Amino acid sequence: MEQKKKSGFSVYINSNENFQNALILEQRKKRYRIGLIIALMIVALCSILAYRYRTYHNIKVVKTISKDLTESFQSFSYKKGTICYSEDGIYFLDGKGNEKWNRTYSIKNPQASYCGNYIVIASKNGNEIALLDNDGQMKKFSVSYPIVDVEIAKQGVIALMLHGDKGNYIELYDAAQKKLVSIKVTASQNGYPMDIALSSDGQNLVVSYLVVDGINVKSRIAFYNFGMTGEEKGDQLIGGFDFKDCVISKVSYMSGSKVVAAADDKLIFFKTGKTISKNNTVEIRKTIKSIAVNDKYIAMVLENDTKSAQEKYQAVVYNKNGRSVMKHEFSSEYTKLLLGEKEIVLAGNYHFSVLNFAGHEMYQKDFKKRISNVSLTGKKRRYLITYEDNINLLELR
Repeated sequence: MEQKKKSGFSVYINSNENFQNALILEQRKKRYRIGLIIALMIVALCSILAYRYRTYHNIKVVKTISKDLTESFQSFSYKKGTICYSEDGIYFLDGKGNEKWNRTYSIKNPQASYCGNYIVIASKNGNEIALLDNDGQMKKFSVSYPIVDVEIAKQGVIALMLHGDKGNYIELYDAAQKKLVSIKVTASQNGYPMDIALSSDGQNLVVSYLVVDGINVKSRIAFYNFGMTGEEKGDQLIGGFDFKDCVISKVSYMSGSKVVAAADDKLIFFKTGKTISKNNTVEIRKTIKSIAVNDKYIAMVLENDTKSAQEKYQAVVYNKNGRSVMKHEFSSEYTKLLLGEKEIVLAGNYHFSVLNFAGHEMYQKDFKKRISNVSLTGKKRRYLITYEDNINLLELR
């Protein structure tokens, strides 16, 4: 390569041979980069497919928990552990199955709701209520009428549907047991209450009513606001929708001020705020056997009436906008449907299976001991399975 001096700095002039060599080297580098990118994409795709279609063959007993169990025993995932409760008391297990706190009470037919740092246990068709925070601090009180349903918000605000002598009542209490709201609803004006759902901030409540007019039946979804918007209306009722010839048995708040109502033949999605709007309706052309809802998804098990015995049921999942996420057909008999972050669990008297949102059965097993209850825990791939004589914390391996 020749070198010339000009105006105090150097100028380099490549020969034709050097230029060709440099061009070949650059082309080789380009092919290498393209090959490396393709290889990385293949590895990433294989990793995704391996994760989505991973199958677990073993389940490990992390811990066996000995407890006096009654028929009223139930459990659910809470923070990074599990809440277990019955008519005699409530306790919290961490992710390793260690008991962090334990409280006793006497509440017949207990039903639970939780949000944020608060948990409420109420007696269905009774009057007793226990309010607990995440440290297990407990307050107990009673109400005047039998409790039909209960919900709780993140500030500890409790919403109750009560059955009175001359009608039903919607009542709200704060964490100090102070009554905030009491609204009387009657069958002639509103209908028979089927389900309630409270927003996480405690400001909004949605109620499903069944309205019977002679031989005609319809469902009514009523939206209540307990802030300034509701005060302007006088009775806190800010909106409502009627749906003919269907029964809406479940309503739930989801994230982003979304509400889903589950009828016997459809899912109805609402957007709440200063105004209430109906966003989407998903027609369900099969019999709904079970349903579970969380902040992001709705899971259902449908009966496949026209399918073979190997495809007796269909598990489906929708997101909060009504878009289908997963479908999976199965035949195993089950008694409980659980919805996790990206999975659903189906449990029967002896059967246990886990499906991911790719519709892939990650694990299935028939136990020798009869299963009385199953719950998710605060850790992925860990489940609390209750038998008639003890509780096992299990982990997929």
